Amino acid sequence: MSEQTPDPRPTAPWEGGIELRWSDQDAYGHVNNVRLLTLTEEARVRAAQAWGEWSDGDVMRFVRSMTTEYEAPVRYGPELTARVWVSGIGRTSYTLHHELWQEGRRCLVSDAAMVVVDAVTARPVPHSDARRALLEAVLIAPEDGGPDPDDDRAGDGSGGAA
Repeated sequence: MSEQTPDPRPTAPWEGGIELRWSDQDAYGHVNNVRLLTLTEEARVRAAQAWGEWSDGDVMRFVRSMTTEYEAPVRYGPELTARVWVSGIGRTSYTLHHELWQEGRRCLVSDAAMVVVDAVTARPVPHSDARRALLEAVLIAPEDGGPDPDDDRAGDGSGGAA
């Protein structure tokens, strides 16, 4: 009988609680939209650490672009949960998908295109084999259960799941 090698890719995204501060609120009593972007950054850093944060002294990673949809207000008090996963991998970049959830409702969806650049020249460089392997290990593409950008039900709390 042959032994099967398990698929190293996760079946679920990184997930963790993100603590809100009283000062995150604005005059309307909800967490300010700009603060929510800082919370997605915090989630991105924690996810990278949980994945065994890849560090290459000769390259840096930057957010090249970010799209964000605010689906519901986030309020101070109830627990806030972040979910992060790699949703796409290019030659010199990758996409991180972020979601913030509160009281069973998705409040924010954000995709960050991360570019890998040479630390000296600041020019994009292809992924090393090791970096690509790590990214592939945490890839959850739409066909693997990740978000489907064409699914208009994503804001109904189902996360786009059928």
